[in-house]
Amino acid sequence: MRYAVTAAALGREKSDLLLKNGRLVNVFTGKLENKDVLIKDGVIACCAPCGDVEAKETVDLEGKCILPGFIDAHIHIESSHMTPVPFGNALLAKGTTAVIADPHEIANAAGVEGIDFMVENAKKAPIDIFFMVPSSVPATAMETAGAAINAETVATLLKRYPKFLGLGELMNVPGILEGDPETLAKIEAAKGHFLDGHFPMGGGRSLMAYAAGGISSDHESVTAGEAAEKIAAGLTVFIREGSSAKNLEELLGAVDDHNHSRFCFCADDINAGDIEAHGDILNCVRKAVDLGFNPFYAVEMATVNPARHYRLDGRGAIAPGYIADLVIVDDLKTFAIDSVYKNGKKGVPAKEQEKTRFGAFTLKNKNFSFPTMGEKQKARVIKVFDGQLITEERVYTKKELAEHEDIALLSVVERYGKNGNIAYALVEGFGLRKGALASSVAHDSHNLLILAKTEADFAFAAARMERLGGGMTVTAKNRLLAEMALPIAGLMTEENAATVAAKEQALAKAAKELGVVLNSPFMTLSFLALPVIPHLKLTDKGLFDGNKFDFTSLYFSP
Repeated sequence: MRYAVTAAALGREKSDLLLKNGRLVNVFTGKLENKDVLIKDGVIACCAPCGDVEAKETVDLEGKCILPGFIDAHIHIESSHMTPVPFGNALLAKGTTAVIADPHEIANAAGVEGIDFMVENAKKAPIDIFFMVPSSVPATAMETAGAAINAETVATLLKRYPKFLGLGELMNVPGILEGDPETLAKIEAAKGHFLDGHFPMGGGRSLMAYAAGGISSDHESVTAGEAAEKIAAGLTVFIREGSSAKNLEELLGAVDDHNHSRFCFCADDINAGDIEAHGDILNCVRKAVDLGFNPFYAVEMATVNPARHYRLDGRGAIAPGYIADLVIVDDLKTFAIDSVYKNGKKGVPAKEQEKTRFGAFTLKNKNFSFPTMGEKQKARVIKVFDGQLITEERVYTKKELAEHEDIALLSVVERYGKNGNIAYALVEGFGLRKGALASSVAHDSHNLLILAKTEADFAFAAARMERLGGGMTVTAKNRLLAEMALPIAGLMTEENAATVAAKEQALAKAAKELGVVLNSPFMTLSFLALPVIPHLKLTDKGLFDGNKFDFTSLYFSP
């Protein structure tokens, strides 16, 4: 009962844990305070010099700093290629004790079956996983997805699962601004819940209109000016630092003494290797402080700000009555983790789960034939940038293409056995010199993406992926160089973070041997199929111009 916590605070009842001689980061005052922390039944009972108070266990922190457990404001678990249990194990070790996850990826691949799997698996994870109902399944009408979620399903899921906080990132900006009936119906179905935003390069009257629709957050800012404008419009800005999209350094310039409470950190999409090496929110905090950012603001943005935004009462701070989710670090410079406490107990990894497999992987069309370019035509080329999701359009003549070594062929192949669509594009920036990279992780509909140098490379990579049943491969000259099977909807595996990270490294190494220069080539590749992020992308239905929000031609006559 809760009175036991009150009694422990008064010394009338023995506490479970006493953390002595620590320096507490108070997110309410922005100060470092010399205080002990008394814990009973997983809840903080008292933060004060406790003297000779008795507890079942006493730990002398010897001057180490006590932080609230980190909260990731927006993440797609599927992008780690892990299911919730090993994902939670990996994050807990890095100080993250709660996340707000959007199961948007698996929903597009496997519908409600996929969402149910995520929720049930998350119950066994060692961290708290809150969910948003995916708003865009399919993400757009410009691609073929494996499933669909309508307004009625949104309402059903919000009633069925108490840990669903609202409607996930609303990427269909034109649908909101133009009053698309289905989009508005989903918003109505989520009435009284949070509406997460997704408005890259949003500004002006369009941003005002978007926010007026009830949107409360956005994680797609690229410039400090864009972030500042969104803050001024009343949105909470999630500063993203993931495996591919790295916006933290630029966006910190928008944070000041007046608006810091309106910012949170998020990873959005992060792979297992980066989690193992740096963590998700821990990485944000460390990087911010290394850049000279106020460490108290950094901790605030990693803890109490997301808790306040999502009204997760009793989280994000170290104070009486708050859940005892704590991160013990050596200091506020290196943030080297000493230990992590979840619900007042030292973090213990959850047991690995039984193997499972589901989700379609059926290639109805395997006839690869890249379109022929006319002598006088020009070609639109997708230009990618390391660490960014936004692409640019480049235009080349046939002669220029022939002389350009860094041009690769791209295809998106419908993989649910629905229509057999195959679409093609040209890509610059990967550095691929031979062979192919293939992946069934292709935001957001997760069709098969293949980056190759020749049609023969396309065919061999597709055949290998079909045999694998979904995952990632690197191939060259009819040989498999590296692969990772993702048997759960072509997106995830139950293997642990270390195993997944090792396979990611093997894939990256094999890609580098083929000439690839990007740090996270598969993460960058996965976003080339996402039409809602400018400027030029490819879906199974064709080349898409994000500025015009319409399809365009690969080749054109000047």
